[in-house]
Amino acid sequence: MSMVVPLTLLALTAAFVFAAGWRLSPPQNSLAGGLGALLLFLMHPSTLSGIRDASPWDAFYVMVFMCAWLWMEHWSLFMRSWVLAGIYAFGLWVGSPFALWGMVAMVPWVIFNRRPLPAFGSMVNVFLGGLFLFAVSWGIAYFAIPNLGRPLFTQWIRWGGIRVPPGLSLPWCLLVLSALVDRFQDMTRNRRTDASTYMAILLVVTVLLGSTSLGVAMMALSTPLIMRVLAKREFLYHRGVRWVAAVTLVISIALTYGLHQNARTTTGLAIILVVLSARRFYSASTLPWFLAAEAACVGAYFAESLGLLLQIFPQ
Repeated sequence: MSMVVPLTLLALTAAFVFAAGWRLSPPQNSLAGGLGALLLFLMHPSTLSGIRDASPWDAFYVMVFMCAWLWMEHWSLFMRSWVLAGIYAFGLWVGSPFALWGMVAMVPWVIFNRRPLPAFGSMVNVFLGGLFLFAVSWGIAYFAIPNLGRPLFTQWIRWGGIRVPPGLSLPWCLLVLSALVDRFQDMTRNRRTDASTYMAILLVVTVLLGSTSLGVAMMALSTPLIMRVLAKREFLYHRGVRWVAAVTLVISIALTYGLHQNARTTTGLAIILVVLSARRFYSASTLPWFLAAEAACVGAYFAESLGLLLQIFPQ
């Protein structure tokens, strides 16, 4: 029974990852974007190896917040801010560190917004409105529940720092970096921020300041952003992309058996070899290098996941 709640929260988080991937992808490729985000999330090596050290409440809260924002972008700023304030109050109840990191990430979102004053008002509304709703609900619960103590479920803000886990997935890092660069280029060039930009900023803040218990939350935030980049016609329907991904998968596993090195080394070598070799078979106009690199990263990512399932990578 001790694993029922974490697994339920993980399943709900996966559903919200699908919804975010659907929303962030172009309408004609929304289903592919949602399914791709869900598959990337479920096949991540950290998910496959278990969630013992992760906090499922944090991942659940942050994906509820982001999905609400994504699916309410057409609402008025006032209405959306109050709905997000209610979700923010829930984050205070469960003691999620995203109650803090979310506000930190909103600062650059406001600065680069085309309408900074309304954006600042929205940030203040979410923060103060969430505090107000939390205080009211906490006050009611304090009188209704004896010995309530501090907020339920988890401890308060967990401070951490940037650390590189030994099992960090190199292909996942490269795909995340590509997605972040895409969002930040749009933010700086066009001075435009939206929910996807905030999602990217929040991911960076979490990586730099969050603790290792936020690993599931970082995976949930990153996979829809990755599919926002990949769910495009030239990637999904390009025969060369499929070949590059398949060859990278095979070479990654072959290098593992041949070199007896860890996943990070073999997938990195496979990506370099396949991307360089692709230039001999495809011209730059037929298969641009960035498409080949993205396809190689996807192939290496699934090779790493498959290797973990079959236990073929050295520990």
